[in-house]
Amino acid sequence: MTIVVSVKVSEGLVLAGDSTAAMHGTIRNENGVQAGGILKTYDHARKLSHMKDYPVGTLTWGISQIGSRTVESLIKEFEYGLPSLEEENEKIRERRMRGENVESISYEYDVGEISQGLLEHVTSSYDGEFSDVPDESKPPLGILVSGYSFGKFFPDQWLLNLPSPGTLQELRPDIDEKPSFGANWFGLTDAIVRLHWGRDDQALDILSKRFEVDREEIIGLLNPLQYPVPFEGMPLQDAIDYAVYLINVAIGRFRFVVGAPLCGGEIDVAVIIPNSFSWVRKKSWKL
Repeated sequence: MTIVVSVKVSEGLVLAGDSTAAMHGTIRNENGVQAGGILKTYDHARKLSHMKDYPVGTLTWGISQIGSRTVESLIKEFEYGLPSLEEENEKIRERRMRGENVESISYEYDVGEISQGLLEHVTSSYDGEFSDVPDESKPPLGILVSGYSFGKFFPDQWLLNLPSPGTLQELRPDIDEKPSFGANWFGLTDAIVRLHWGRDDQALDILSKRFEVDREEIIGLLNPLQYPVPFEGMPLQDAIDYAVYLINVAIGRFRFVVGAPLCGGEIDVAVIIPNSFSWVRKKSWKL
């Protein structure tokens, strides 16, 4: 299971994620009865990845594997097929030095096109594995692709959700031609929702049913309880700290509340700015 956070501020993007992954399945006991649930948890899964040498990163949540492949393995396989940004730029420089007519001084790429390619690649494996499973029983998988397209100063973010129809959803699109700054969180988010919004999403359904009030009306009444966070003026370092803080809130919830520790392990953090992807914290192999 997972908690991942994205923070978009004027200076750049912050991506952060925990490291716990849960394997779901069924086992048969000595009486031949099958029982389903969490079979195993691991604390070294990678939910945050750098896309080749582009200023682009991914966050993943939901199921951690498709068949015998981890989701990270599928992302890395797609990444393997992408041209190297550095090598493509070097080819353009060499052509310009030879006096060839080159339309662009740098290799042009688009985060949306990369996201669409990744969606098609992952969907192919997902559909192949779960084609016989009813839609309502298919496991959820989410991927957020974030980064800077060629020639753009502000980033793009594209959301992939399966088993929903294979389309991309733009996250935080511009409003009146101005960038939309803020934070988004995905996975097991109940603790963060309680902290930031001052409500529990389960309570909305309880109140709506009990008092026969529309759920959206209840949300409107509770909106003043939201903690105001001024993302518009937030420096990049504070965005890093905020992302890690939210991850720790979710990890603490699963550490101390009754139930399996579905969030935990080390926290990976990356910063993306125009033309650069930088690891702030990245777990490494060790003995």
